[in-house]
Amino acid sequence: MSRTKSTEAIHGRKDPLYRGANYPIFTSTTFAVGKSDDYDKFIGDQEEFYIYSRYSNPTVRNVEEKIAALENAQDALLFSSGMAAITTSMLAFARKGDTIVALRRLYGMAYRFLRDVLPNFGIDVHFVDESQLYQAHNEFPGARLYYFETPINPTTDCVSIEKTVKSAKKAGALSIMDNTFASPVNQNPLDFGVDIVVHSATKYIGGHSDIMAGAAAGSKELMKSVREYLKAFGGCINPMDAYMLDRSLKTLKVRVERQNKSAQRIAEFFLRQKKVTNVYYPGIPSDRNYKVAKKQMMGFGGMLCIELADLGAAKTFCDSLELGLNATSLGGVETLVSIPVLTSHIKMSPEELASARVSEGMVRISVGLEDPDDLIRDFKNALAKVGA
Repeated sequence: MSRTKSTEAIHGRKDPLYRGANYPIFTSTTFAVGKSDDYDKFIGDQEEFYIYSRYSNPTVRNVEEKIAALENAQDALLFSSGMAAITTSMLAFARKGDTIVALRRLYGMAYRFLRDVLPNFGIDVHFVDESQLYQAHNEFPGARLYYFETPINPTTDCVSIEKTVKSAKKAGALSIMDNTFASPVNQNPLDFGVDIVVHSATKYIGGHSDIMAGAAAGSKELMKSVREYLKAFGGCINPMDAYMLDRSLKTLKVRVERQNKSAQRIAEFFLRQKKVTNVYYPGIPSDRNYKVAKKQMMGFGGMLCIELADLGAAKTFCDSLELGLNATSLGGVETLVSIPVLTSHIKMSPEELASARVSEGMVRISVGLEDPDDLIRDFKNALAKVGA
């Protein structure tokens, strides 16, 4: 029977014993076998055979199956954090001497992993802008991986998934895309040919600022390779956190759709404010990203970015808010604001910030579930104190 995403997110595995509305939390780290010969099932990678929760766990598996359904994937894996999902997925395929083509404009920690860590393993990383990304197969034929994100953190600029995948296939490379800003409700990269989609599930999928988690989704074959590295690196999720993700998935669609609507209204409000020099939101028809976003997204998201005169103005704005919390994360039920040069894009040189199109006056806004009229009043009052 065909199911919509909101239904898939609610109805996963069923409690086999008591028919509880929620799937049980299997907190056990180890599972006994009935007889010693049963270990042959583990050696043969038989599904639904559990011996140790670092390898797999029924509670975790329930959520992995739901995320796979949400991303139109054959399989998915959960991790202890978004960075664990990103790094494990890359290292499952990149080897010494390989080349990775990466979008220059990325979440700061992912950028620093590519810039500072992977070269230590003899992996060549080449950063490119969007236009170069679409033609990277000409310069880097035989590249092992393409890595990118869209919408881009923090500016919400949108990369053409279709063009990027086309170039990756010409180069013979696997494509890995971070879909955190959009969530599976607003965008499904696998539908456009991406090989592996990753998430910081701490953000929209978790949605309540109380879970640290990551996810990766793709074909069974690719996820099997990633799982082997997940086992070795140990970046597995705790079953209790997986259970809380299961709770969050049940409201994911309604949360994200509400955040989409509120972000649209708030972006339009900022467009009318003289102290705001730029507003970045792909749902604005005049935004340069609108056409790309319209083609590949089902909703424009709850993330937007504004630009004020300078760092002092950004600090005054953030420090003057009553509802908006000055915090580094995103995707929660509460509205969060942050200054990228002090948080997500810290430890980047002026040249790197310029290449990422991140200025000192930028403020990233993750719109929550508060009444948008209340948020607009809060933003208006904070802007009144800028330059006062």
